[in-house]
Amino acid sequence: MGSQQKSGSHPAHDEYQEVFVGPLAARREALALCAMIALIIALMVLRFSFVEGTKSEKAIKRYQKMDRILEDQDPILYRSLLSVVGDVTDLREEEGKWPSIDFLKEESIPPFANDFLPLGLKGYRWTLHAHDSWVDYYGVNHEKAKASKAKKEEEPVTFILRVIDLHGGEHPHPHSGLDKDSALKYSSQVWMYPETVDYLGEDISNKGWKWILSANDPNLLKGSKISEEPGQ
Repeated sequence: MGSQQKSGSHPAHDEYQEVFVGPLAARREALALCAMIALIIALMVLRFSFVEGTKSEKAIKRYQKMDRILEDQDPILYRSLLSVVGDVTDLREEEGKWPSIDFLKEESIPPFANDFLPLGLKGYRWTLHAHDSWVDYYGVNHEKAKASKAKKEEEPVTFILRVIDLHGGEHPHPHSGLDKDSALKYSSQVWMYPETVDYLGEDISNKGWKWILSANDPNLLKGSKISEEPGQ
């Protein structure tokens, strides 16, 4: 005679309920999580950039300006000048001399080759001022200067890309890195001026010219050095 299950007793095995999450719902949850993580990271980066930018503002010298003051198409010109430094130094190492404006044009290197530049930047006329251990690529935009004067606005219309061989002979100051720096061969900088002026030579930091820096510029990083006098 088989045994009978007592009233109120539990089944021999526990009952359970399976919940299946459809692929679409799971994908949406994953995307939402990724979006939330991306938002948190973006906010952290934004806060870090703001803090670093504030620190950078406090660290700059009287002859320096942050690149955020550049407007319209000037940031494009600034970045173009910075990006050409590697080409300039490589060519000097290969050829033993600073590359000419014509050569840089032939190599289609902007901003000297202006085929792909915005219309407002095509008016710059560049000249080379080469020395044994440093070079200035000097650009003036007379058309922009006339327009700025008509609008009674002060805008940078003259730019200099300066590249210095720190291991060479006499050269301008100030510059990033130290003279004969063991960790740095070349130093580069971009300067601007709000008027069309004749080329002044090496001493421009006391003549109203401004050295443009960006928030992530190595010159502003902790431990970076700026040589302001010969022998530093």
